[in-house]
Amino acid sequence: MQVIPIFFASNDNYIPLVSVMIRSIMENTVNSEETLKYEIIILHRGISWEIIEKFREMSAEFPRFSINFHEMLFENSNFFISRNITVEAYFRLFIPFRFPQYEKALYFDGDMVCQSDVSELFNTDISNYLIASVRDVAVAWYFLPEKKKDSKHHKIYEYMLSMKKPYNYINSGMLLINCEMYRQTFSEKYISDTILSREWQIYDQDVINFLAEDKILYLDYKWDFMPLWEWAQYLPQNLKNEYIEAQKSPKIIHFKPHLHWWYVPYSPFFWKYAARTPFFKCIVDKMDKDGLLNEEPVSKMWAMVRVRMGWKAILKTLILERLPCFLRRP
Repeated sequence: MQVIPIFFASNDNYIPLVSVMIRSIMENTVNSEETLKYEIIILHRGISWEIIEKFREMSAEFPRFSINFHEMLFENSNFFISRNITVEAYFRLFIPFRFPQYEKALYFDGDMVCQSDVSELFNTDISNYLIASVRDVAVAWYFLPEKKKDSKHHKIYEYMLSMKKPYNYINSGMLLINCEMYRQTFSEKYISDTILSREWQIYDQDVINFLAEDKILYLDYKWDFMPLWEWAQYLPQNLKNEYIEAQKSPKIIHFKPHLHWWYVPYSPFFWKYAARTPFFKCIVDKMDKDGLLNEEPVSKMWAMVRVRMGWKAILKTLILERLPCFLRRP
């Protein structure tokens, strides 16, 4: 029986979103071969037993899936973090060493929704590559007109800008890892030393781009599609064409650019699976706490400001919400 290992990294706060992605993966394996077994491993530091039990109950509905939790311990985990990123982001870089039984593995961020059987992705031939991944839409910032660039993003994208080919900078939210080659190329100490060597501004993503440059198989945007047209429009024409084609039918939707993806394009896909997880109430309660369930548009607008949604997203949301009501008036 073929085993497909699928990794996530999370803490208690992020776990409701991870559950949505896992649910979407499980529900989209209907066409895969019966000989396939899917092993999901969640890397963590101190996730509660109550949460672990909820996941095991959910996986019981899908006999070919198992969900296990692996606590990540380090002698020195004083890795640089800032903004809204936590240390768990670095865990994916250690998968090949902590799980030597796997020759190949998938890693996903939790703020995603899967619309396809991941066995197709897993079976991609990467025998001559360290990893397979998708170019980050944020590389469009490299091609922005100078007048649109700002010092904040110059700092954030400092590693990307230092690359020989910045347009090949990948997003680490979806990784297909050649674990065998990874172990032959690096040691766990080398990975730790690299992380500690500087203040990486996009953390694990900068590190994996540094480690794997020139050893990456670039996949189609459909495997890690970010609904971020306001950036994608500045991509080189060949990448922009690929992005436009991917948005018609993305296989994996990544909501990362939007802190609150329930108000962005493709959000119905998120709610479709969220409603069938044990954490649905938790997700809705978080929205309510942020004031995003307020029916008054002005109050909701200020709630969105507090949770740092962009002004374009705010205005688009309010227009889409209020316009149908206006059109129904006699």
